[in-house]
Amino acid sequence: MLRFLLKRFLLVIPVLFGILLVTFFLARAIPGDPCRAVLGERATDEICDAFFERQGLNEPIPVQFGIYVRNILLQGDLGDSLRFQRPVTELLAERLPVTVELTLLAIIFAAVAGVPLGIVSAYRHNSAIDVGTMIGANIGVSMPVFWLGLMLSYIFGVALRDTIFALPPSGRLTPGASPDPFYMVWGMLEDPSQASNILVFLSRLNILNAVLTGNWELLGDSLRHLILPSIAVGTIPLAIIARMTRSSLLEVLNQDYIRTARAKGVRERAVVLRHGVSNALLPVV
Repeated sequence: MLRFLLKRFLLVIPVLFGILLVTFFLARAIPGDPCRAVLGERATDEICDAFFERQGLNEPIPVQFGIYVRNILLQGDLGDSLRFQRPVTELLAERLPVTVELTLLAIIFAAVAGVPLGIVSAYRHNSAIDVGTMIGANIGVSMPVFWLGLMLSYIFGVALRDTIFALPPSGRLTPGASPDPFYMVWGMLEDPSQASNILVFLSRLNILNAVLTGNWELLGDSLRHLILPSIAVGTIPLAIIARMTRSSLLEVLNQDYIRTARAKGVRERAVVLRHGVSNALLPVV
């Protein structure tokens, strides 16, 4: 296990170096003056000279690449956003909580739905259920996430907006909702500005913050807003998991120990669920 992890870690190094190299040269291949793109067209030559000196852009290309790698890997400095005029790391930190929530819910949705579908498909091999599941899985793998997201938003946010099936097409919370951070509800701090980065991050996880503060209305609101994005993001993993589960279980059901269990008179459902599924899920996990 240790050798496997070490091998994987060593493989990350050339991949990371390649990503840094590509992003570095792509940024320099963009036409235009970087100084005036950041400071505006009215920036004088003296100001631009100082800008190039401060950013290291007047150095040779290898030196610039070294500065680029040092800033990213050692200092975590990804530069400033030209659009928002703010540090990129700050923008990423603001959006990380919703990314974590969405990713976890999408994985849960894909696993909870994909594994049973794969099991049923293998159990009913070559039946209408199996064929229908695999057709749906192939469609799910081929469906662009952005298109599925737009369709879900239109169907549940627009077409069904006046029905009980209506779901929020965008946003994290209902407009106007302003939940209190758990560290303020618990009385951990008197001034919100004193909160550490980790406390701020945890409080921005709306589901966790709702549970910690006992705000069940906030919890329900957060989950409702995450249903459509989770389905859109989790559809492709769901289809892949269903196909992998089916393929793995069909292979396991042809093993000798499965035939032995059947020969002993073990019920087919017990053979599949007790002896087959546990081994078939190893490659899926």
